Amino acid sequence: MKNIKQKMAAGLMIFVMAMMTSVEAYAEGAIRFSNNAFKQVISKSADGSTTFDYVEPGLVLPDDVILYEIVFENISDQEVSNIVVNNPIANNSTYRDRSATGDSTTITFSVDGENFASADALTVKDKTGKIWKAKPEDYKAIRWIYTKPLKPGEKGKVTYKTTIK
Repeated sequence: MKNIKQKMAAGLMIFVMAMMTSVEAYAEGAIRFSNNAFKQVISKSADGSTTFDYVEPGLVLPDDVILYEIVFENISDQEVSNIVVNNPIANNSTYRDRSATGDSTTITFSVDGENFASADALTVKDKTGKIWKAKPEDYKAIRWIYTKPLKPGEKGKVTYKTTIK
């Protein structure tokens, strides 16, 4: 029982630290960012259908799916172009394949946190020099490039999911 409580406490601490991870973004002008996280809850109804709901995370345990949402808003009085959102994937979690979304964005990934490319172009090199195609669990960061101007007062949103290790 003590071991389970320790794992639960560790899972909660890791999740809190992941939420404190800052979003790095570049933009011409004043952009306000807000970050939200939601835990996926799966429900089965009497007819056998499955529903996926997203709730405030509360307690987070290994294998829980977390949806991250980053909202950006133009709070200036001018259009803003060249908005780039870089977001690290927390060490306690694994990116869920094909879960990154964002209207009017180009999405790329990084296996080292510095160099970004499309998922198909990413490779990983091990200590022996062997190179292979990167898998979603190898991703360390996600980058969204917003491809159109954001008008004053307008908002955009990007999302992705992870699984807690």
